[in-house]
Amino acid sequence: MSVRRPAAWVGVVGLAGLLLAAAGARLWVGSFSWGLPEDFETARAVLSLRAQRLAVGAVVGAALATAGVALQTLLRNPLAEPFLLGLSTAAALGMVVQWWVADALGLGPGWMGGAGYAGALVGAWVCAAVVFVAGRRGGVLDPLALLLTGVVIGTLNGAAIMLLVKLKPGLLRDDLANWMMGFLRVGGDPWPWRVTTGVLLVVMVLLCTRTRALDILTLPPAQAAALGVAVGRLRTLLFLASGVLAAGAVVLAGPVAFVGLIAPHLARVAFGPGHARLLPASAALGAGLVVLADTGGAAAALMFGVGVIPLGVFTALIGGVSFLWLLRGADRG
Repeated sequence: MSVRRPAAWVGVVGLAGLLLAAAGARLWVGSFSWGLPEDFETARAVLSLRAQRLAVGAVVGAALATAGVALQTLLRNPLAEPFLLGLSTAAALGMVVQWWVADALGLGPGWMGGAGYAGALVGAWVCAAVVFVAGRRGGVLDPLALLLTGVVIGTLNGAAIMLLVKLKPGLLRDDLANWMMGFLRVGGDPWPWRVTTGVLLVVMVLLCTRTRALDILTLPPAQAAALGVAVGRLRTLLFLASGVLAAGAVVLAGPVAFVGLIAPHLARVAFGPGHARLLPASAALGAGLVVLADTGGAAAALMFGVGVIPLGVFTALIGGVSFLWLLRGADRG
């Protein structure tokens, strides 16, 4: 007996409510105070900083969720997502390698800042290619092999990052340590956020104009090709899209876990598996989840008198439990 989904309008209203609540909470809760200061100029500066965190968090969440949908469609596996498959940690490794080389060669700060997008992009694409090739058994993608490959690659990436930091201890600054735990990058050069936002919009347009083909791609490759879908081209698009979105999210927030898994799953429950609704709903849910996680970190700093807790802590705790639940359901299926 199948589970009935709520009416579409209920899902839309709930999604809009989540986004409004997340935005309002992020603008109201700060790292040092609740609400806004009474002084107008100070209040405007505080509100501007919180609005920046809101914008960056929304783009990070939407990028991770969209990358999750792309990977799940590409690999025909609902448990695929950038962090589990090693893309996020590979992008982080690519950035750290670029920073390490730039520091060793005495290059300017730009090579260790916004320009790190190039290193992250290469790392994510290389990882995606390795996972795609290693996850095949007899020419067919094996879900278990994919997950195991992703876990192994993620572990290797983490070890490589620790080795690079050990070889050059000066590289481990406070900002890098926070970034590795999932910490929104606000202030400084705004171009990484602008590039990631532009890439996200372009990818969303490209995928939303191919929703019928994406629905068909969830079938076995031979059936999808028989129905007129250019399987190779579409897989290439999904491969490139997931890599560039994962890289952009890592540049802005570090390797944040499980958003690409939770958001698409919730979107399927509320709106069904059709990509015409799944893509925008997943992006919106991902944006709301990351903004709420970042707000939770700021609220914890106020309530417990500690520093801002990285949003990666919240997404890992919630996402880890959700992943175990989803994995158990997949095993039963």
